[in-house]
Amino acid sequence: MAKRSPRGKRPPATSPSPPSAPTTPPASQKPATSPKMTPAPTVAPAPSPKFWFGFEVSWAKLAIGRVVLFGLLAADALLAIRHAPRYGAGGFNVAQLAGLDGLGPTHASYAITQLGLAYLFVLAACGIATRYVVPIAAAGYAWLYFGSQLDSYQHHYLVVMLLVIGSAIPWQRPAGATARTPVRSWALRLFLVQLAILYLWAAISKMTPAWLDGRTLAMQIVTAPDRMNLRGAIDATIGMATLSKLVLVTELGLAATLCWKRAWPIVAPVGVLFHLGIVLSKFDIGLFAWLMIGIYGFVVPDRIWIALAEWPPIRVLGRLGRVITGAGWIVAGVLVLGALGLAMLVRLPYATGMATLIVGVSIGAAYSAQRFAATPQARVAKIGAAALLATGLWGVVDRGSDVATDYYRFWGGSSRRLGDLASAERAYRELVAIAPDEPVGHFQLGRLLLDKDPVAGLAHLRTAQHLEPSRARAYLAEARYLAKQGTAAAKAQALDKAREGTFAEPSSSEARALVDQLTKGTLATPAQDDP
Repeated sequence: MAKRSPRGKRPPATSPSPPSAPTTPPASQKPATSPKMTPAPTVAPAPSPKFWFGFEVSWAKLAIGRVVLFGLLAADALLAIRHAPRYGAGGFNVAQLAGLDGLGPTHASYAITQLGLAYLFVLAACGIATRYVVPIAAAGYAWLYFGSQLDSYQHHYLVVMLLVIGSAIPWQRPAGATARTPVRSWALRLFLVQLAILYLWAAISKMTPAWLDGRTLAMQIVTAPDRMNLRGAIDATIGMATLSKLVLVTELGLAATLCWKRAWPIVAPVGVLFHLGIVLSKFDIGLFAWLMIGIYGFVVPDRIWIALAEWPPIRVLGRLGRVITGAGWIVAGVLVLGALGLAMLVRLPYATGMATLIVGVSIGAAYSAQRFAATPQARVAKIGAAALLATGLWGVVDRGSDVATDYYRFWGGSSRRLGDLASAERAYRELVAIAPDEPVGHFQLGRLLLDKDPVAGLAHLRTAQHLEPSRARAYLAEARYLAKQGTAAAKAQALDKAREGTFAEPSSSEARALVDQLTKGTLATPAQDDP
């Protein structure tokens, strides 16, 4: 019997339904697969190039690092001017690359280029037209380095590469950026990778017995009277051999961790202390150790620079800059004239002419560049403020160091040894003019003038005797000149001057020998050349 439905009713008859079309299962359901079926191969997504193109830092870090890096490069360029007289001396040059010997810098072009580089680096530090300024500076720096081997230190090669890489870093402030705004830059990542390669190669080059046993480091550490006895302290504690091994380990560690953001809180202080140790050892080449310390600003954690950028005094400086660059033509003119006026007080060679030229060119470029600022007067004011900073730095380096006096002293000495007495006289006259209290200028100029203007020559020698009473050289130069006159009175005066030289510098063997010769009536020994 058929089963009845509830309430005794028979269920309605149903007709068979036609077969339905196959339906697609929902996405959440996996279709049943036969054991014999092979699932379709899945394509893995391409790895994201986060290491290079995802690298970002805060705008505060990039801005502060820009000021420190290019500010140090500007000061280093100015300090290098003292070496200009060595370039092109005697028409001799050996370039870093074959075939460039005739394209190397000369005495004048080297000094002019370094002044220009210092100006460009200040513009870059201020964030002005960095897309053009940094590549131009890189080309000038590369020409000075590759054009001659006179300053063939490896750090110049490194700076050239960093400037080339730095040409692609977005140094200018993005629109609406704050201190916390992230800025992405693959070039800054490459900048740090290059430093890591530097440390790695420096460590590899130290894997020799001469370094590991401390001999090389012992020769490099110099103890000066005005510095602590670093070498004695090392010998009394860990020893040179242990320190040499620590240096190698440190460089390997920095090479391995410099590009690892999580390690930056440790890498930054280690790297800074490492290069401060190089400064204390007096093995620093120019400002290279300080430049490396400045570069570590890009490794210091971002939060530190953000806090510094949000510090009220820093904000006030930012507002002041916006007020200056937003002012009218009167303020712009005052800034430009102030920059040119400062340049006239700088004792470095070609300073006034170079300031007039490059300030004029940069103002002309800024006036016609509409993207530089909203109005022409704002663009000129911004250039004027940067030019004022640049020429002010020229003056600070000039008055705060001996670069200007070294320049004229090296120029005079090089010309004198090559037999170009006219050029040497000009250099020493310039030295006396800018540094009348420096005895070396009076002494060398006095020696040069004895033959053609004895009165002026003796006057300069006696000025040198007054300025350096503990040196015998000016007394001896006068004594030799008097002895050549041949009269009995002149010979007696010569003997008196030679004796004054022995009183001034009792340890001078040359002074004692001259007294003996004049006492015997002979003068066979020529004067020793003073370097």
